[in-house]
Amino acid sequence: MKLAEALLLRADLQKKVDQLTNRLKPVMIVQAGKIPQEDPVKLMAQLRNSIKKLEEIIVKINKTNILTALPDGRPIMEGLAQRDSLKTLIAQLRILRLSAQIPSYNANSMQNTIQVKDLQVELDQTGRAFREIDTQIQEINWTTELKD
Repeated sequence: MKLAEALLLRADLQKKVDQLTNRLKPVMIVQAGKIPQEDPVKLMAQLRNSIKKLEEIIVKINKTNILTALPDGRPIMEGLAQRDSLKTLIAQLRILRLSAQIPSYNANSMQNTIQVKDLQVELDQTGRAFREIDTQIQEINWTTELKD
């Protein structure tokens, strides 16, 4: 199985766990003498089984991310951390860029304390770096076999 397939399986299992939990909620308590629409014991067994499968696939994904290298030699795990960091920086820079915009009705009485142009340049560069590392990770995900 390729790493990308394992990532899709992980997402499916996470959805399944959520769905089973949502199916369990309304059958946990019923009016005395009534029978629940679904068997909570069977649903609990399915939930436990799905969580165990999720644990197993996460361990394999994490092993693969540690043992597989990016083109620059770093483990995928480090690239994932970098990608997450860049994504956070992009989000914060966008917020700050919006905060630095002076409304037209205050244009004569207000001034920026930071160069919005420089902020935009940093945002563009960070976005480019994010796309580059994300592309490398995605490529490796589809070409790397999952480790046991």
